[in-house]
Amino acid sequence: MKSIYLLFSLLTITISFAQKKETITIPKGIVYNYCDSKIVEKAKKLIADNLNNSGNYDLLQDNLIIGPELWKRFKNYENVQKIEKGRVEFHVDDLILEGKMCQDVNDSKIIWDELKKEVAEQYKIRKATEDELKYYWSVISFDIDEPLLIIETKEHNYILNLLKKDLKLMWLDEAPKPNKKSSNGTKKYQDGKEIDSISKGIKETRLEKVVLLSAEEDFEKNSSIEDIKTIIDKTNKIFEDLFKNSDKSGKIMVQFELKKKNNEIQFAVRDDLDLEIMKEFEKRVNDEKYPNSKKDPVKLQLIFKVNSYNDTE
Repeated sequence: MKSIYLLFSLLTITISFAQKKETITIPKGIVYNYCDSKIVEKAKKLIADNLNNSGNYDLLQDNLIIGPELWKRFKNYENVQKIEKGRVEFHVDDLILEGKMCQDVNDSKIIWDELKKEVAEQYKIRKATEDELKYYWSVISFDIDEPLLIIETKEHNYILNLLKKDLKLMWLDEAPKPNKKSSNGTKKYQDGKEIDSISKGIKETRLEKVVLLSAEEDFEKNSSIEDIKTIIDKTNKIFEDLFKNSDKSGKIMVQFELKKKNNEIQFAVRDDLDLEIMKEFEKRVNDEKYPNSKKDPVKLQLIFKVNSYNDTE
């Protein structure tokens, strides 16, 4: 489950909220957080200015994630190949999807310049459709926060997710071209790909998914892709060493709260796991040295399955 944070205000609505919010259809199961309409309009203008003005890179920052669908094309471009660092793997169910994370604003500029070459004069900046939301949700491990906008062109539809606080671009991807719709006219996505139905997978023992419980901007400030990968790799090795030959079935949740000094690790189990092996698993994970947060705490969960199917909800 992805974390949902709701803030209810009992204050009287003032005239500052008079501008009508543009709502969209949110598919079931997707957490989508609206922001103020003025922020969305400001984001649209900023994107347009950065597309139309060759010297304007106000939208960019050091850290920019290029999602797997767009990276499939961009990784073959000569200028993009000059970016040496930042290879990213998205571990999503049964697939390992390749992406990129720029770690310097000059690298982000290279990506943006390639995007501008592809965006013709005729384009539209709009909010996402249901199918675009389904794809984006299938790739990420956090709630969707506006501004999330689409640059629609004749050939491609680009996904741009900006940080609300400073309107910096943090995720850039491309919506897959639509395939033939299912009989009820809807599409479903798993592993970043369009499918006919959500599969529960096969009965196996492995890491099922990674869930980021803190906001993406908090991870950017206090951790790194490399640190998250270290946590995943170390914990997964302990898991495989202990549970690969287990006959019993169940699920394990390991929650990390990364702090500046002492991390906190919590465990939860479901179904009929071997509790003696679980005790050893907890001991070895607790004895392992994991990266700390740079300043403020951030949380993530690793979900493992032992002789079990995927969760499909």
